[in-house]
Amino acid sequence: MNALLPATVALSDPEIEGITLGSLIMSPAGVSLFGEQLSADLFTDPNGRLIFEAISQLHGEGHKLSPALLISRLPVSIEAEGLTRGQFIASLAGQAMPLAHLSAYISTLHDRRARRVLAEQGGVLREAATRIDADPLECANATIAALDDLGAAGRESASGTLHRAGEKLLDSIAAPNRPRPPTTGLKSIDGLVNGYAPGQLYVIAGRPGMGKSAYACSSLRRTAEGGDGVLLFSLEMGSEEIAARCLSDSLGDLAAPHFGNLYRGDFSPDWTDRIGDAHAAHKALPFIVDATPTLSFSQIASRARRAKARFEAQGKRLGVVAVDHLGLVSPSNRYAGNKAAETGELSRAGKALAKDLGCCVLLLCQLNRGVEGREEKQPVLSDLRWSGDIEQDADVVAFLYRENYYLAQKPDADPDKLAASRHRLDFLIRKNRNGECRDVPLWCSIGHSSIRDGRP
Repeated sequence: MNALLPATVALSDPEIEGITLGSLIMSPAGVSLFGEQLSADLFTDPNGRLIFEAISQLHGEGHKLSPALLISRLPVSIEAEGLTRGQFIASLAGQAMPLAHLSAYISTLHDRRARRVLAEQGGVLREAATRIDADPLECANATIAALDDLGAAGRESASGTLHRAGEKLLDSIAAPNRPRPPTTGLKSIDGLVNGYAPGQLYVIAGRPGMGKSAYACSSLRRTAEGGDGVLLFSLEMGSEEIAARCLSDSLGDLAAPHFGNLYRGDFSPDWTDRIGDAHAAHKALPFIVDATPTLSFSQIASRARRAKARFEAQGKRLGVVAVDHLGLVSPSNRYAGNKAAETGELSRAGKALAKDLGCCVLLLCQLNRGVEGREEKQPVLSDLRWSGDIEQDADVVAFLYRENYYLAQKPDADPDKLAASRHRLDFLIRKNRNGECRDVPLWCSIGHSSIRDGRP
């Protein structure tokens, strides 16, 4: 006996498309109620797309929709099976259903659209796989981006009344086991920016030598020690260098080998046991390092979703996705050559990923060279490369500044001032959407990749 074949689904449903349009025509309030859930690409019939666009345009202009007004906005070319524009609109109006049923019809349209995208991407991949001039990795990245867009479009709307949002907030506050945001490992920073707040984009920037990588390794290691999952994309350093930095930081001793010595294996045998103990402790940390040198943000997003699933399978949450650094992420071809637009695309993608995964996304950034040409070296927001979009998208923007780095380059520097600044790192909060901006003095040992609370 032959096994029954699984049922198949058509990639479009002209009847549902007609009912939806007819319902909007006869009940104009439907555009206000369901407008955010509708788009022209839900309709496969070119006439249907034109009609929906005309309905949306009239609604946007504040007109009271009527069949006669709609007909006046349609091109003469809209004719179907010998029907005039008026007859075609009348046929749609005759299919109208009460608005109470419209939500279910719209869900069906989204389902069919999603299936069309899947079929289209499958065809694109199959066709590209046989072309000698096609780059398979570029095709895969384009498909990942298309499927990410599809997934985002299908997620539940975050809209709701202010009262309902307040209820959710108060319920969350009252919950006995309310989860706290992942820690930065620095109490002075946690108190100002609420740790690595879920759903938010943090940008930590500085010139070379200011300690960006040291901050990332030291802070994120302690985030993982707090029990939250960390995914670090290191586009510049290899995984072994990351390990050396974290080991040196874990030893917590200024006499310990610097991370460079650990990386080269150049240290006294007296430290072997303590290094081995630190390494053993790292085995339990929910800390993933991806040192792939070239990644697009679509690839980063895809790998972050896999990491989230992996952590959840272990009973942990993904707390932070960090990228070191933004300037090394491969942009899409959409804005090829326009650095400002490319950077804006990446920062928007970072913010979207934070909200999508419910974690903090941390982007490390290089500052432009303008700092070096000024007498005052402390950075400002305009020092961010292509700063407009980054500043707009980020919830927190902070700069790392070490005066000692610049003093050490001056032959006539005051020895006392040079010594006093040796272990000082200033964390300059210049944007903080949910708190105040402040300069926070931290202790650092750049050679050990260590950052701690407190003044030197």
